[in-house]
Amino acid sequence: MSLYGTMRTGVSGMNAQANLLGTVGDNIANSSTVGYKKASTEFSSMILPSTGGNYNSGGVQTNVRYSINTQGSFSYTTSPTDLAINGSGFFIVQGADGSEYLTRSGNFGTQADGTLMNSAGFTLMGYPYEENVDPTIVINGFVGLSEINVKGGGLQATPSTGGSVQGNLPVNEAVGFTKSSSVVAYDSKGNSRLLNYVYTKTSETTWALDVQYNGISITGNTPTKSATGAVTGTLNNSLPVDATKPAATFKSIAYGTDGSSHELTYKMIKTGTDVGTNTNTWDLKVYDGTVEIGTQAVTFDATTGAMTSPAAPSELTLTANGTLEALTIDLSGISESGAVTSVAASADGNGRGHQLTFNGSGVLTNPTSVSTTQQTIDGATLNALTIDISKLTELGADYSITGDVNGKGASAVDKVEISKDGIVSILYKNGQSIPSYRIAMANVQSPNNLTPLAGNVYSQSQDSGVIVMGYAGSSGYGEILSSALEDSNVDIAEELTQMIQAQRNYTANSKVFQTGSELLDTLVNLKR
Repeated sequence: MSLYGTMRTGVSGMNAQANLLGTVGDNIANSSTVGYKKASTEFSSMILPSTGGNYNSGGVQTNVRYSINTQGSFSYTTSPTDLAINGSGFFIVQGADGSEYLTRSGNFGTQADGTLMNSAGFTLMGYPYEENVDPTIVINGFVGLSEINVKGGGLQATPSTGGSVQGNLPVNEAVGFTKSSSVVAYDSKGNSRLLNYVYTKTSETTWALDVQYNGISITGNTPTKSATGAVTGTLNNSLPVDATKPAATFKSIAYGTDGSSHELTYKMIKTGTDVGTNTNTWDLKVYDGTVEIGTQAVTFDATTGAMTSPAAPSELTLTANGTLEALTIDLSGISESGAVTSVAASADGNGRGHQLTFNGSGVLTNPTSVSTTQQTIDGATLNALTIDISKLTELGADYSITGDVNGKGASAVDKVEISKDGIVSILYKNGQSIPSYRIAMANVQSPNNLTPLAGNVYSQSQDSGVIVMGYAGSSGYGEILSSALEDSNVDIAEELTQMIQAQRNYTANSKVFQTGSELLDTLVNLKR
């Protein structure tokens, strides 16, 4: 055996233990580094051929391996941009050199320009995203990636496009009853615009709904003047004669040439009973406001209750009043009986509002939605709105209307939200959330063979396999945890144990070198 070979073996042993101490030192130093993956030193023997009975000592060589595929535990924070991956995969980050790298270090913070950068100075990458539309990725490359920016472009506004209304219109209110409710809509510049929903009862089963802005109708409906009307129902034939007191008062809504509504009041007054002719006589008077616009004597057969006068076609012509033109009122639907008096009037035509019709159960039958027209207000556009009214009812309860219109006013960025599938949403102070990016993820066939680089990042190597792109939560990729960080997978107790072993083994190898050196001295001294 060569003495020099013995000394070289001792040196290789010391070098191997020094390498082990180096990885142990790195692991301990990075035990608090986010996403750090521990290194380990593995030993293999070096055997030299021995001939003629002489043994040639070889030594030991080392190989450093990384536990990149071993997941660490999680620590939770209050920052939504602190990210961890629960499962396989890596974040894609860009360095100052403009190259892309892989990392599990997700301690990203928002920079002044809105980008997300981790503590090592690497910027998080992803794809621009629209809600419910996943961007197309290049599976085996970084083409199409961009820096994720959560600055949000300053103020943000979303114009209104529609809304809904639900509630009850009181069936027991008189015709002409009007009530309104207001909602806020938003124009193209984020200005709030107060819309007024005005409900007017036009008959026992119909209501008019007008949507107004600053007192002006924006339904876009063309008004139609009233030309005809009708009175229907039953008068109680046992009511006493009293020319000073109406036996029945009821109302209807008629419309003028300009679409204005006129509340017509009908009064039925029992004026006489003639036993000889077996008839009952009533006076019908019609008022537009306080102006009387028509009167007609109406007689009934006291036995059958059928109308005997006016003769067919049994009509009353109302005189014009202002924008309300003359109306022809059909009276043929009135009769007498012993039943409770129940009389109603109606008129054709419509104003600028939408006509709502309810059935006998108080359920809205037509229409189920109403619309407004687009408006230009102070240089901004208030979109045409479609308003769902299908949940309106007409029941014997108080007026109770609620509703909403979509859209948001101008607002600044408040915070960032990141979902488990990597969708980055910018949340504005008005509550609006806009998905803007989707975090890209990457993986390789052999993560432990990636090449580690400074800054706790990795690059592809010949042994790692090609980089394959994907999204969090999809096959082969873990979920993203927001407000969480992946801890180092270093076990301090294990590292300290290895450090003690390396120290002892280093000392033992130094003894081999020392002994070989002493023997060499003895051999040299034989010449003396």
